[in-house]
Amino acid sequence: MQIVEGVCVWWSDDEGWGALRSTALESDVFAHFSVLDGPGFLSLQPGQTVRFEVEPYPSGQDGYFFRAHSVSRS
Repeated sequence: MQIVEGVCVWWSDDEGWGALRSTALESDVFAHFSVLDGPGFLSLQPGQTVRFEVEPYPSGQDGYFFRAHSVSRS
């Protein structure tokens, strides 16, 4: 997996997921709240900087073809 830096594009606390963006990738990245580093229920804010591992997601998820792992907030 590749480690990249980016920003949160949007986030839904109600749905528990959102999208991240990095200039190192050609499209946005699916991120689920369960991959955010830290205890308890965590969320992100649009524009918040993040660092994360990314992997291709060939089957796709809601139109995203990459998914994030180990997301840490900057």
